[in-house]
Amino acid sequence: MTDPDCKVCFGIGWVCENHPHRAWAEDLGCQCGAGMPCACVRADGLEEPDVSQVLEERPPARN
Repeated sequence: MTDPDCKVCFGIGWVCENHPHRAWAEDLGCQCGAGMPCACVRADGLEEPDVSQVLEERPPARN
């Protein structure tokens, strides 16, 4: 489970790989790099974060 009170990821559970002290969200932090689990998720007894909150499904582009 992700820490909903995390001051780094704001409960999202993901941070920018290039800037691990910034949430991996366009409006809350940074998305210049790949996403990686926040340190609050890697604590003992916690599960992987729910990616459905930050990933947006887009249909494939037709050229």
